[in-house]
Amino acid sequence: MAIRALIARQSTAAAAAGQRRCLWVSATSSSSELTVAVAQCTEHIRRAVVNSSKHTTTSQDACFVSVTPTYSAADIEQVSSSVSQGLRGVSSAVDVVGTVVDQVNGRAGVSLLFYTPRDRQSASAAVPFFIGDEHGRQRLRESAVGRWHTPASDVYSRASVLPHSATQAASSVRLPPELAGIPDPLGVNLLLLASDRETRQTADALSKHFPRAAILGLVGAATPFLNARPYTLLGASIRSSGCVGLAFSGSEAPVLSVAHPGMVAATPVLRIVRAKGNVVLEVENAKAAHTLIAAMRSSTSGDNRVYARLSCTEAAARESLLQPGPLSAVFRVTGGDPAKGGVAVDTLSDIPPGCFIQFLVSASKPLAMPEPGTGGIPILEFGATAETTGDNSPQLGVYSAATE
Repeated sequence: MAIRALIARQSTAAAAAGQRRCLWVSATSSSSELTVAVAQCTEHIRRAVVNSSKHTTTSQDACFVSVTPTYSAADIEQVSSSVSQGLRGVSSAVDVVGTVVDQVNGRAGVSLLFYTPRDRQSASAAVPFFIGDEHGRQRLRESAVGRWHTPASDVYSRASVLPHSATQAASSVRLPPELAGIPDPLGVNLLLLASDRETRQTADALSKHFPRAAILGLVGAATPFLNARPYTLLGASIRSSGCVGLAFSGSEAPVLSVAHPGMVAATPVLRIVRAKGNVVLEVENAKAAHTLIAAMRSSTSGDNRVYARLSCTEAAARESLLQPGPLSAVFRVTGGDPAKGGVAVDTLSDIPPGCFIQFLVSASKPLAMPEPGTGGIPILEFGATAETTGDNSPQLGVYSAATE
């Protein structure tokens, strides 16, 4: 399964006018030495920043790092300082967050995603933060018995595709001072995260406090055999669990969607006739489980995992998996009951009748992605190929970034 997330950070009118509100630059290196890889990436970023208009050395920059465990634990623990040193001259200080992932762009290496505001009135500094157990977060995935939330992939996003469930429990997570102290929570329009597998509580707390923010997160790879840490989360210090991230504020909300080039349709788009909670019971005069079973019998996919694409409208349901809009999302199918006909979808939201569903399976060969940034609108493309191994580890790669 392959996934790509797209964040449009500028309106068409602004793009036509040539306005630059902030600058995003990405760089990836597969050098076998981490110091060399970081130097190559930071040099690319330096050139891009210096060549951009209105270049000024600022102290409000941020960088999201993804690095593979093929490097030594000692080098990985120094990667934040290496990035900061490499960006001296274009940034007087840079906040670095990130995590260890299995792959970047399908191979070993390091990827950097750099952000610097260009217009202080419409784009502000990114606020780095950490949320962990000391903030009231519970280890629910580790102690749960039976079903619990499993993302469709190791890239997760918060989209308002389904109505909020009235049965969802309130999060006990308390926000750290750096987030609680943001004077205008409604001005936060993007949260970029790296975390362990306990994503649900953190995402719920952030969504409640920053209701207008798009949330895009990455579950890191487990690293117990690298450095004896369950996870390796990069920030002001190395963390073994929790969530690190960057909060961005601006005058315009980004448009967030997640593409799925590693999936193919197993069924046509179907209208949901009956559903209860997260269980789809009937689709277009047929039981949902019977429809799925018939589709799986004719499927050529070697992967037995099944996913469900849920959409608010029929138009959204028929959009390409490579260029989806914000009104559809993909979830894991966690089970079914042939006798009663129900299919359970891994979401804590209630699935209302009248929505549209399409069952998906893994493609034998990932589909070709369109060229980055096509369509005339500058887009930050933050992507990952989650062709998971036996331990369900993610693979991350930043494809490209465009300026505002």
